[in-house]
Amino acid sequence: MGKIGIIADSGGYLPSEVLEKYDVSLVPFYITLDGENYLVQGKDITDKELYKKMKDDPNLLPKTSAPNPEDWYNNILSKYEKGHKNILITTISSKLSSSFSNANVAKESFEKKYPDCKIKIIDTKTCSGGQAALENKIYEIIEKGKNTIEQLYEISKGLIEKTHTIFTVKSLKYMSAGGRIGGAAKFLGMMLRVNPISEFIEGEVKPIKLARSRKKALEGMADIVVTRISNLSNLIFHTRNALFDEDENYFVNLLKEKLNGKVEIQSGPLESVIGVHGGPGTIGIGFVE
Repeated sequence: MGKIGIIADSGGYLPSEVLEKYDVSLVPFYITLDGENYLVQGKDITDKELYKKMKDDPNLLPKTSAPNPEDWYNNILSKYEKGHKNILITTISSKLSSSFSNANVAKESFEKKYPDCKIKIIDTKTCSGGQAALENKIYEIIEKGKNTIEQLYEISKGLIEKTHTIFTVKSLKYMSAGGRIGGAAKFLGMMLRVNPISEFIEGEVKPIKLARSRKKALEGMADIVVTRISNLSNLIFHTRNALFDEDENYFVNLLKEKLNGKVEIQSGPLESVIGVHGGPGTIGIGFVE
């Protein structure tokens, strides 16, 4: 069968050590601050730099653009030229971005030109820490080398059902501007000064609980995570934060305390494609069993 080539968009933005360990090609999103000039995520501007700009300028509302078919095609070609005839691609939820559809355009074009190459594309139906945790889990299975690419595709679909992405934001302004919540919900949140806890389900934001303070939101999020866990032994956790390491550390330590320190949690900056909608202060966690 040969070693499977792995490609992912940056909707999950796995840590560099994970990307290197499994030889993952990361296809970045684009970011625009002015609606005209597009920057390559991670190359022209880092996520932390973006959040600092948003924090310094409250009127700044950046936008993101998905990797285009040419980006995907070039990454597939690079894997193929290295000898990979089986390639597995993972993308952010198709309801959040055109990344999945663009990858499919590239796949169809590539397979016509190179019929000996087999490409499978997985719509993770999530994002951020949840996408990272799911991808991490898939890569662990690939490394064992016991499954065909068709089997991996089916296994991945089952894992999607066991993946959770839960988060809280510091301000509802950015979610409202991005169309993720209605104006009435934003107004209510500002009036009550609540800190909502939400999750991504099938690529859509669903509220879980309202907290009266930031601390209560972080504590509530930890409680929710614990109730979702049935088996600690196989868990993969990835947390993300937008310019609030201190709050993320509080949440991570709290969660470890509740789980008796029996878990490893990988932390990192929130990827821009999600961060522009959550804004500075967003903290989330993704996990899969």
